[in-house]
Amino acid sequence: MREADHSRDAARAAGGDAEALQRLIVHYQRTLLGVVAGRIDARLRRHIDPHDVLQDAYVAVFKQTTLPQFEGPQHFYKWIEQIALNRLTDMQRSRRRQKRDVLREVHESQVQAASYDGLFERMATTESTPSRKVAREEAIAAVMTSLARLGDEQREVVRLRVFKDLPVAEIAERLGKTDVAVYGLFRRGLNSLRKYMGPISRYLTASGDRRA
Repeated sequence: MREADHSRDAARAAGGDAEALQRLIVHYQRTLLGVVAGRIDARLRRHIDPHDVLQDAYVAVFKQTTLPQFEGPQHFYKWIEQIALNRLTDMQRSRRRQKRDVLREVHESQVQAASYDGLFERMATTESTPSRKVAREEAIAAVMTSLARLGDEQREVVRLRVFKDLPVAEIAERLGKTDVAVYGLFRRGLNSLRKYMGPISRYLTASGDRRA
């Protein structure tokens, strides 16, 4: 995408266009990831995954009913970068007050990375978007932004089922719901992911391609 396209998306995102907002986030994911990873306290790097920070930031962004009037894509970037860094500050503060199993966290991070790839392959391949190997970080960003657009309950069920690999019965117990309700939330969540990821996948860069 050209700079003019990003400028149009910044204006559309400010006007409430969720797909334009998603395209901008995907475009800046790699830069955001580098900034967040570089700001993580060295003592907490084994406990905090920068992707988790960005996922929380994206959820917060999509929940906002009104966005600023961006003066351009760089203005948008600075805005979302600050949201991500604020979320990192909150997570680090919370982590310093907790004691958790480091080995379990490292394992979950590895499982989550593989799950992003699996979800992309499962949701993004349609007749209009033939299967192709895309830049990995863009594929992850497509999944993360699509998840951020889900309702809270759908997102939590998908997260627990796909990323944590929990059985439906355990998810139902955790959330205080019936198995049938969890199945319904999971099915609707996947349908919504497919709907959101179809359009955004058309804007992803094929692996090895150069960005315009």
